[in-house]
Amino acid sequence: MPLRRIPLSSTLNTRDLGGYPTNSGATRFGRIIRSDVPLNLSGQDIRILKNLGVTAAIDFRSAREITVRPSAFALLPDFTYIHCPFAIGNQDPGSAEGVPPLYARIISDFPIMRRVMQTIAGQPGAVVIHCAAGKDRTGVVSALLLLTAGVSESDILVDYQISYTYRRRLIDALRKQHPGLPEYVGRTDMIYMEKTLDQFFKTYGSVHHYLNRIGLSDEEISQLQSKLLH
Repeated sequence: MPLRRIPLSSTLNTRDLGGYPTNSGATRFGRIIRSDVPLNLSGQDIRILKNLGVTAAIDFRSAREITVRPSAFALLPDFTYIHCPFAIGNQDPGSAEGVPPLYARIISDFPIMRRVMQTIAGQPGAVVIHCAAGKDRTGVVSALLLLTAGVSESDILVDYQISYTYRRRLIDALRKQHPGLPEYVGRTDMIYMEKTLDQFFKTYGSVHHYLNRIGLSDEEISQLQSKLLH
């Protein structure tokens, strides 16, 4: 039976984008896996990933982030490691109200988003996508992938919110160490992605128009959909 949450030893937020309903069935398990950064991968972790068919990992973090905390995928010959840093880096939105505008900037980073989508579509096996916590940069890319597959907005919002559920104990521990930590830090409240999607459709009309605008051909969009659905 396919697993939604993938229990790796050094991550809290690794999960499959499979199993969400679409008009043509459901997104497939073992195609796209979203995650926080794995700093280590045990032998058991590697076996799990290989059994899932993972052949590549895409890291959305900045050069500075990967220098301080290298992804375990970059150190292993078993997987193709691709660095696709979004221009915003690991930027603090500054407030809860600043989260949707920050996400809009990720969406509007056309060169990186084009490379990400083309890379995912072209990989022969399953792909792990990750940033630092697996909730912002990875959350936005995951939402766009699910939109591309025809997943409903409600299911996209559900998928987005799960990150806080899996990371809440870590966030609670940080709050005890740093009592002044702003309330929005670490959270993935539905309203953040809901506002992001509302603005997305006002700006781009549809996900197909967006993918064309970032530079994907109709053939490449079909390849990306096939990756998620067939």
